[in-house]
Amino acid sequence: MPCVCTQCLQHARTLGLPGAPPTKDDLQKAYREAAKRWHPDRFESDPAQRPEAEERFKRVQVAYRELAEHHDHPINEPPLTLFAKPADPPPFSFDNAPGCFIAPHFPADVDRLIREHLGPEHTPLAIVDLSRPGSPPGSFSQFLLLTGRAVLLRHPLNIVSLLWYTELGEVTLSDRRSNGNLTRWQQLADRFLGPQPNYTLHIFRRNGALFSALSATPDDSVKRVVYNFLLRKKHEP
Repeated sequence: MPCVCTQCLQHARTLGLPGAPPTKDDLQKAYREAAKRWHPDRFESDPAQRPEAEERFKRVQVAYRELAEHHDHPINEPPLTLFAKPADPPPFSFDNAPGCFIAPHFPADVDRLIREHLGPEHTPLAIVDLSRPGSPPGSFSQFLLLTGRAVLLRHPLNIVSLLWYTELGEVTLSDRRSNGNLTRWQQLADRFLGPQPNYTLHIFRRNGALFSALSATPDDSVKRVVYNFLLRKKHEP
């Protein structure tokens, strides 16, 4: 049966299906039409439009994949509430790490950004800036947002993914060092760019699909905090 979670409704709009939850036939037809319309090969002679086509094509791919997945395994999304309860400060600290903020101490611009991405069913707890090195400080072009019920991830190209804690699978924190040693390329990166983060935080859905892999950003100390928080959420009743 079609899934009617918040994320699937957003993906349906991406494929031009803003009405009732789509059937599998509706989904496949809409995907073929959208993929054909925005395939980058159609814009070979129009370089100015090709970047937009590539962005839209990627969004179409993500939307179709997750809609198809949730169609076979619908998410039992927690019921919406008219107003979210006030946020209690989460039981952790980022120790003033740059680009990391905890409720209720969000700067005004960060608070506005959060409200743009959250509905009334969510209570924001903390946000981590994942913008790439070289981005304007505090741009939050990419971010990880922890709420009382779910984790949101804003990818490049402004694609936002949501993972309810009830659907949270394995969470791992792996060391990029192999047997305590860095590869030759990692050594060169450390030499020219300075010491790089050693750990990668992998977050999986309960069905085994990868939700996110955080490596270059944020700092390792922040990854550990998020890792421990998600483990607690995974094992909560």
